This record gives sequence, C-alpha cells and structure tokens, in this order.
Amino acid sequence: MTQKPDPIRRYLLAIAALGFLLRLYICFFSGLPNMHKDSFEYFKQADTLLAGGYTDYFPNGYPLMIALVKAVCKGLTEPIMLLLHIGMSVATIWFVYDIGRRISGLPYLGLLAALLLAVFPSQINYVRWLTTETPTAFFLLGGFFFYYRRNYMWAGLFLGFATVVRSNVSPVFLLLFLVHFIHYNKQPFLKRLPVSLIAGTFLPLLLIGSYCYWKTGKFSTAGNNQINILYSVTASGSYIDFNLGDKLPEVNTTGKALHLYVQHMKEYPGEFVRQKLANYWELWGFYASSAAGGRGTGSRLLLGLGNLFLLVLGLPGWWQQRKNYPVSILIIPFVVVTILHTMLFAMPRYTYPVEPFLLILCSYTIFRLLKKLPPQPVA
Repeated sequence: MTQKPDPIRRYLLAIAALGFLLRLYICFFSGLPNMHKDSFEYFKQADTLLAGGYTDYFPNGYPLMIALVKAVCKGLTEPIMLLLHIGMSVATIWFVYDIGRRISGLPYLGLLAALLLAVFPSQINYVRWLTTETPTAFFLLGGFFFYYRRNYMWAGLFLGFATVVRSNVSPVFLLLFLVHFIHYNKQPFLKRLPVSLIAGTFLPLLLIGSYCYWKTGKFSTAGNNQINILYSVTASGSYIDFNLGDKLPEVNTTGKALHLYVQHMKEYPGEFVRQKLANYWELWGFYASSAAGGRGTGSRLLLGLGNLFLLVLGLPGWWQQRKNYPVSILIIPFVVVTILHTMLFAMPRYTYPVEPFLLILCSYTIFRLLKKLPPQPVA
C-alpha cells in the first residue's frame, strides 16, 4: 500500500525553497551592495588571523569564519560567505518551524512561523550584508533549537558561538541559565544546574579568550567594549559620533568610559532620558531613520511596518503564554537586545537576531485570532 505524502513536509520544503530563492536573489541578483563599513574590519581581522596574529577589537568569531573560507577558497571568499549566509538563514527557517511545532504541539503554527520568517523583509535584506547579523541569528536560534530538544551540550555550543560572533548577546545565555535553574526548582541542585549547557557555552569563549591571551597577553573575547561605551555617551537614536575616541584620547579604558557615561547621566538626566528614548525608537520605531540619507522612504516605512508587526503581535503572544515556560523564554533575546542597545547605542540591524523569536510569538497571536473567527459557511 502506497503511503500518502506528508503535507507538512511538502509545505515546509516549499517555504524553505521560497526563502532560499528570495535570499539568493537579494545576495547575487539585486545589484545591492554586500560590504558594510564593518565588513572591511572583519576581513582585516581575518587576514590578521591567517597571518598568525590577533586583533582584539571586534569579536573574532566572524573573522574566524572568513579566515577559514579564505584559507580553503582563495579568491572566492565573498561569494562563498554569501552562500554560507544563505544556508544559515534557510536553516533558521527550519529552526523556527521545529521550535514552533515542538512548543505548541501544532505543526501548522510552526509552518506559519517559518513562512513569516521566509518572507519577512528585514530577514531577507540583511542576509546580503557580510556582517554578523545572519550568523548571530543562526547560532542564537540554534541554541534554543537544541535546548528544546534537551541536547544541552549542542545548545551550549551554539549559544557560545553566537557570543563569540557578537558579544552583546552574552546576557541571553546568562538569563537562560538563570530561568532554567529557577524553573526546575523542585529537582536536586545538580539536576537544576545545566552543567552540560554551561560547559558547552563557555567552551568557545574559553578557546577564543585563551588564544587572545596567547597572542596579546590579555584574556579577552572582544576588545571594543571601551569604545562602545564611549560612543554611548553622546549617542541619540541615529546619531552616533564615531570620532569620539579621537576627540577624547584620554578616555582609553573601559573604566574611564563607564565613568564618563555615568557622569553624563548624573549631570544631564533630561538629555540622558531623551537619548535613550531615541535609541529605543531607532531599534523598534514605526518609521526608521534615514541612516544619514542612505535609506529611502520606502525602506524606512518597510522597516517601521516590520517593527509594528513584531511588537503588536509578538508581545501579546508572549503575554498570553507567559506562564508557559517553553514559550515564555522566547522573549529573552528581545529583552536583552532592547535594554542593552537602548542604554548604549542603537541601529535597526541590531534587532535582526531577535526577530525570529518574535515571529514565533506572532504566530501564537495569529492562531488565537483565527480561532475567534466565526466558522466559514458551508458552500
């Protein structure tokens, strides 16, 4: 007897194919640029790694990926990296489907989340940029993918790799450790403590930090904390003075930068609050900034409508399920990125790794709304 094809699998393959084609087009056939100003620094750090050195500035996870591709595929680094971005982005579609299906018990909710991710404009657009957005989303979401499967070592490795690619997501795994420990409070202490999850997470961090120590004499996973805090003193929404380090050369340590930040907050509390509100709007506002003239009206509206969709549907989805532990922890990346970059400085692309989590929560809200609709009349 011939087995009927699984419609869920067919739908998922169709969604993944759609996501792949959209990303392939934006990367190779749209004529849009692939190199961001940060991309050149990542490539420089990759060259330093290949030469046997180490630059302790940007986290070296992404430069390491570039260095590996350069070592294997000389002369084809950029197209291979773009293909790698496409592969990671399509993989996040699978991650979102599986997470949505697993935590809800509803395969069609997982399919809806996957479809939203496949066609979401910002999720397509940022794949073309050779920056850390796509790999951060891949590793961060992959960490949760394995966490829900109770493959804690793999979950930890993915969360650790996410952190060595972009260090500002490190509070995500720390909060996940904490809520895991609290949630399983009825279990013995050693079982409450996710040892394999913690070990897996810290392994990439220890390897990168140790290599940095070997090369520079300083244990570090990212050396740009001081300058990032300094930028944050005057940052206000789309305005970020990237020359502040040259203007204030005496502020040459993280401690000094933090002192200046706190001093500014105390002396100008009104200005400080205004700056932070502007940062929040830069992250999640409903009409994006012009990016100093580099972003047109259409792009600004599209980014804003995306944010409106994510917040208006995603946050109620979390609120409805806030007592459901597997669903409630999906809000952790949103909380971390929003608080961190509101307090420091903000760019719309910083929300990219958060969006897949919110899209799963959006799917909960949409399903709830659909269930409230009256039944369709029989034709």
